Amino acid sequence: MSRPHSHMPLSMLLMLAWRNLWRQRRRTAITLSSIAIGFGLAVLAIGIGDGSHNSMVRNAIQLGEGHLAVQAPGYLEAPANYKFLADGRALQARLTALQVAGAIEPRISLQVLASSANNSSGASLEGMRIDSDPRVAMLQPKLIAGQWLTAADQRGLLMGDGMARRLKVKVGSKVVLMAGKQGGDSQAQLGRVRGIFDSHVDELDDYLILSDLPFARYFLEGEGGVAAQLPVTRFSLFLDDPQGMGYWKGVLRTALADEPVVVLDWHEMMPQLVQFIVIDDVGNYVFLGLILIMVLFGILNTVLMGVLERTREFGLLRALGLGRYQLLLLVLCESLLLSLLAVVIGWAVGGGAHWWFSQHGIDFSALMGGKTAIAGTFMDPVIYTELSAERVIQLTLLIFCVTLASGIYPALKAARVTPVAALRT
Repeated sequence: MSRPHSHMPLSMLLMLAWRNLWRQRRRTAITLSSIAIGFGLAVLAIGIGDGSHNSMVRNAIQLGEGHLAVQAPGYLEAPANYKFLADGRALQARLTALQVAGAIEPRISLQVLASSANNSSGASLEGMRIDSDPRVAMLQPKLIAGQWLTAADQRGLLMGDGMARRLKVKVGSKVVLMAGKQGGDSQAQLGRVRGIFDSHVDELDDYLILSDLPFARYFLEGEGGVAAQLPVTRFSLFLDDPQGMGYWKGVLRTALADEPVVVLDWHEMMPQLVQFIVIDDVGNYVFLGLILIMVLFGILNTVLMGVLERTREFGLLRALGLGRYQLLLLVLCESLLLSLLAVVIGWAVGGGAHWWFSQHGIDFSALMGGKTAIAGTFMDPVIYTELSAERVIQLTLLIFCVTLASGIYPALKAARVTPVAALRT
């Protein structure tokens, strides 16, 4: 007759597993320390990555077209001056009636030829409300010459320092802006440089010219727009809560389904930035993967060494009637407790580092040589680490699952122990 296998309650298995972990206190302490340091580095790397990405996105949204944009179909794929929203007044009223939680800014974007007495260059003319547009808060502090436009200045222009050098102009210089019309004719408007800015983003400084809406609207009138209808190229929406972007995008698409417009979010408006973030995230995950591999082998070594050292003990337990399944559970309980400790200590180290740098930040300006422009936007010189709830859950599950999985092989090896062979060791 075979000996019936005894069964230990789970509480006793956990108690034995806890004692077994601390038989070799130094080994367990070293393992947990390595996990904590590795996990802390991973949390810090992911936090810096997310912080820098969010900084770039926020700046791109403020300098660009907002969280959402309402514009004519096909403009994004092939921008042209004749692709505009003819009845901007009526469309603005409909958008305002939706009570969007944020600001709605009319914009006019045009491709023009800028000419001065000294030179000519292709340029992007952006007409905006010169007093309330979010670009004001971003670019007004960047003025290096002249002054900001006023609402009464119907012919004033602002331009980047790169464009000013290309045209060889200074504050007060006259600039003629010319644009072709759909029928083949051309139109021109005379403006005067009121200010020059340096945004530290070459894509803006070398090509961007800003004006008040009425000045830019002259070109749309030349394309057939009616001044009384306030034609615009697009409406840019800047949401108070960026997390609600998906919701408001759906609301706008439903409400404007009968209008010849498209509703785009910033991901669709700035694909270059999205691609950069994806590639940078891949690099962060490669770094995280290397750390997890190191953690995996460290824990595997700890648990496996503990199993090999207790081969005779396991044989005795088997001889006393403890089943393979119970022995397997005992070693898995050790891995489970080690996993829980790893998560707690890892977050104590990594979370502490994250909290510190989320409050004090890291100055990257010296490291980047003062050049923080990337993918058409720029990164703030001081980066504060950021971790979303999803990241916290993701990192916690990763370290827990890797730690727990590292105990599977030692557990199977312990379960295969035969009493006779083990007692002979």
